Order: sequence, then C-alpha cells, then structure tokens
Amino acid sequence: MLNHAAGNYGDAAIAAMSIVNRITMMVMAVVIGLGQGFQPLCGFCFGARLFTRLKRAYWFTIAVGTTFLIVCMVVGWLLSDHLIGIFRNDTAVIAVGIVALRWQISTLPLNSFIMTSNMLTQTCRMPVAANLLASARSGLFFVPLILVLSHFFGLMGVEMCQAVSDICSFSLTVPVMAHTLKRLKQ
Repeated sequence: MLNHAAGNYGDAAIAAMSIVNRITMMVMAVVIGLGQGFQPLCGFCFGARLFTRLKRAYWFTIAVGTTFLIVCMVVGWLLSDHLIGIFRNDTAVIAVGIVALRWQISTLPLNSFIMTSNMLTQTCRMPVAANLLASARSGLFFVPLILVLSHFFGLMGVEMCQAVSDICSFSLTVPVMAHTLKRLKQ
C-alpha cells in the first residue's frame, strides 16, 4: 500500500519511503527485543499472581524503551539527511526521505507503550486486546490512512501516514491498557 501510494510521486518517493522504513525498523527491532525480554517475566508474574511486580516491570520496560526511542528520535532528527544518504546518495530521494523520516521519528517514542502493552496482553491471555493492539499500527489505522492522507495531502500524506497511525494506535492503547490494568488490580 505504501509503495503504491508513494509510486504516484515517482521512484524517488518509493526509494525514500523504503529507506525510512528500513531505518525505523532497525530502531524498532531493539524495542521489540526489549519487549520480548519482558514477556517471560510478565508470564511468570501473571501466573504467580504477582500483579504489582508485573506492573512495575511493565512500566520499567516502557520507560527504558521510551528513553531509547527519544534518543533515537533526537539523533534521527539531527542526522536525517546523513542517514538517508547512507542508503542512497540521490538528492531527490534524500529530500523526500528527510521529511518522511522526521515525521516517522516524531512519534517513535509512543511505540514503546504500544508494543509493550501488546506484549502484556498477549502474555496475560487477553487475546481480543492483544489482536486489536497488534493490528492497530500497521493495519487497522495505517491502511485507511494511507489511502485518505495521500488523497488529501499528496506526498506529504504518504510521508506523515505512519506518524498519524502511531498517534491513533497510542490513542487506542490508552483505554485498552486502562481496562487491562484495572482487571489486573481486581
């Protein structure tokens, strides 16, 4: 969907969006790894009914992930042209890539909360919440947004789509986790 939407604006847009996705996925791999390290502790605490410890681990994982993502956001913002240039030394690709990367990394810190919450719901046997949160960022919100935003905002819509999807996913995760943490308290 992203390549199709970016394709309307030329090969440079497709290349730039692909590069931006590679950069952000490298960063997100660290957060996914952090969350996967959280899951065994989460499962143990849930099974042993150590809910206070589970919540402390949950918030600690979010804090560490968010701190890492804020550092990556600042570095990415300052070095966006160099980061895009590592993959492709083409001024048109770099121009599109800088804007797209800055949009994506501006909401990157929200993803620690989104992903850790998803992993908690998966591990604590809450399949409806887990599936909802897992599909939100890249499916439930991204797919309609790529169609709508690219239609109304052109290339800028393509560049900002993942950031808007992250905000929507975060907005969905907050009430889901409020309910989930309340259930754990009971």
